[in-house]
Amino acid sequence: MNKLLQLLRQGLSYLMPLTRRVSSEYSGQLEITLHRGHKELNTVHANYSYGSLERVLRYGLLFAPTKPTEPALVLGLGGGSVVKLLRQERGLIAPVTAVELDAAIIRLAAAEFGIRADAQLQVVCADAFEWVKTAPEANFALVVVDLFLDLDLPAGLHDAGFWRQLYRLVLPGGYVLFNLLTTTELWPDGQELPEFLSDLGFVVRDLEVERYNRLLVLHKPAA
Repeated sequence: MNKLLQLLRQGLSYLMPLTRRVSSEYSGQLEITLHRGHKELNTVHANYSYGSLERVLRYGLLFAPTKPTEPALVLGLGGGSVVKLLRQERGLIAPVTAVELDAAIIRLAAAEFGIRADAQLQVVCADAFEWVKTAPEANFALVVVDLFLDLDLPAGLHDAGFWRQLYRLVLPGGYVLFNLLTTTELWPDGQELPEFLSDLGFVVRDLEVERYNRLLVLHKPAA
């Protein structure tokens, strides 16, 4: 019966979007929308996974080449589309650690999108800004930073200490991919973010993607 119901919903979604809503302590209303057989996770104002965000991150990953055997860190799990990109399109077989503040989102990622903790995926429900302080040094070849709360960026992204921690976590030769908006300005220690990151030791590539999204691709040079 469940399989039949799923097939009926899939078919109906080609006629009209089907949306269910879940309350989130951090993001307000979360919306799981099935449209033309494709499921997305959104807030009222923003796509969190499997829509425009997936296209943006897919493009950004082209500029962050790492080996399939090198571990990755995802700060901001959402519905887990970046985990699927890494596994299915990048062929990543190394472990992925995903840090997500919102327990409601972790539950939805598992129930709606099949993104569950396993031997190759550690899902941590924690504040990313606190978690990075205790993470092991030089442990990740790739870090994806996607820390939105609806359309807002957390205040911790203005903190110079957070970016210093990321530099510490990344392996020499590794990358950080940071998703933000074209209108965003961050000034850690009174410097514009790209300049601050360059002084920190990263090679910075600033990309405008689609209409509203901007990506910073940070490369930590090999020793």
